[in-house]
Amino acid sequence: MNRPNLLSIAAAAVLLSMASSEALAQNAPQYGPPQYGGPEYCPPQQQGHPSLLQMPRNQYQAPVVDHYVEQAPALWDENRPIEHFLHEVASRSWLRLEFMQWTFQEPGGGTIGAPVSGLQYVVPNNSVQGINSPVLVNNNLNGGNTAGLTLFPQSNSLDLIDTPGIRGTLGVAMNGGDLELSFFGFQQKSDVVAFNNIDGPRQIIAVQAPLGGVAFPIDPTLGTSTNPNYAIPLLTNGAVTDVAGLNSLIFDKTFQAKFSSQLWGSELTFLTDRYVPGEGFGFQWLGGVRYTNLDENYDIHGTYNGGAAVADRTTDINSAVVNNFYGPEAGVRMSLNNRWFTLSATPRVMMGLNDYTATVSSDALGTGRTSFDSRKIDFGTITQLNLVGEVHLNTKFSVYAGYDFMWIPRISRPHENIYYNSIPGGAAGFTPDIRQDVNFSNFAANGFSLGAVFRY
Repeated sequence: MNRPNLLSIAAAAVLLSMASSEALAQNAPQYGPPQYGGPEYCPPQQQGHPSLLQMPRNQYQAPVVDHYVEQAPALWDENRPIEHFLHEVASRSWLRLEFMQWTFQEPGGGTIGAPVSGLQYVVPNNSVQGINSPVLVNNNLNGGNTAGLTLFPQSNSLDLIDTPGIRGTLGVAMNGGDLELSFFGFQQKSDVVAFNNIDGPRQIIAVQAPLGGVAFPIDPTLGTSTNPNYAIPLLTNGAVTDVAGLNSLIFDKTFQAKFSSQLWGSELTFLTDRYVPGEGFGFQWLGGVRYTNLDENYDIHGTYNGGAAVADRTTDINSAVVNNFYGPEAGVRMSLNNRWFTLSATPRVMMGLNDYTATVSSDALGTGRTSFDSRKIDFGTITQLNLVGEVHLNTKFSVYAGYDFMWIPRISRPHENIYYNSIPGGAAGFTPDIRQDVNFSNFAANGFSLGAVFRY
C-alpha cells in the first residue's frame, strides 16, 4: 500500500528538481557582455539543455561598486555662459557714486493770497502797506468790524537751498561706445513761514493795562503796529478789491505756510567712441532716454478765535503737483584727459512729455472741504549741463567733483495753482471760494557734487 505513495513522491521530487533547474537557467544573472562560445553564439544544435544541478559559477564577474564621490560644482565658473557674460561685463565696467548739494528755485510769488489795490507807500522808509507796514483791514466775516492793523504774509522768504542728494552711475564699455545708467534722488526739502501766538503779547498787555491805571485798555482782538494780525486777501467775484472793502481770511492766533519739494530721476545713455581717441581733447555724441520727477506741496494753516472770545475757526488750504517728465535725450560730451586727470562738459536736452497731476483742496472756515484736481499731458523739456573734474589716483580709483545746472520750462508748481476768490453776500458777509487755476512757470536747480569712481 505504501509503494504507490513512495513512487508518487519520488516522481514529484524529480519534476520539481527539473523545473527549478530550468528556472535557474533562464533567470540566472548575466554579468558583462556575452562571451564567445556562450549560448548566444552557439548554434542551436550545440546548445542543448542545461544540467539539472548547477554549481555556483565562480567565473561570473561581481558587481563593481564605485566609491568615488563627485565634488559639488563651483558656485562661480567662468566657463559657463552666464558667468562668462557677467565676467566680461564687470571687466569693462565702472561705478561712480556722488553726494550732491543743490539749490532749487524758491517759490517766490509775493503775497500769499490775491492781489490787493489801494496800498500806499509809507514814509519815511517808503515801505508798502500790508507788506512791510501794517494796514487797517476790516473783518467782513465779523460784520465788517475792524481787525486792527494787519499784514499780508509773504512767500518770498520760502527758500529751497542746500538740498542733499545722491547719484549713482554704472558705466559699461561696449563695442562702439559706452553705456551709462544713472539714478539720482534728493531728500525732501521744506521751508516754513510761521507766526505763532499772534495775540499772546496783546493778551498780556490787556490784562496788565488796568493794573497800571491805563484809562483805555488794549483790545486784544485788534492788531497793533508791533503785534499785527495776519490775513489772506481774496478776490471778489474774480476781481481785485481795494483794501478798504477787502474780503480776507483773518488770523489772530496762528498762521503757517509750508512749501515742500523733492526731485529724483533716472537716465539711460549711450555714448559713441571718442573722436580722437587717447589722451588730449575729444568728444562723444550721446543719446538715450530720461525720466525726471518733481513732487511739490504747498500747505496753509491758520486759526482765528477773536481774542479767545469765540471757538477756534480753522483754515486749511492744500495744493500739490506731481510733474513726470520723460522722453528721448541727446547731447554731447567734450573731454580733455590724460593719465592724471579728466575734465569734461556734458550738455544735453530731453524733449518729451510732462504727465502732471495737480490738486487743490480747502476748508476755509472749518465747515467742509472742497477739492479740485487736474491731470494732463503736456509738452516738456529738460536742459542740463554737467561739468566734471576727475583726478586719477590709480588705474582703478579716481576722486570726482562736479557742477550741474538744470532748467525746466513750463512746469506747474503748487503755490501758483490756488485761486483765492470770494462770493459776497449771506449772513457772514461773504463765502470763501478757493479753487484751482493751473499755471506754468520755469524751474531751475543747480549745485555741486563730490564723489569717487571705481573701475573693475
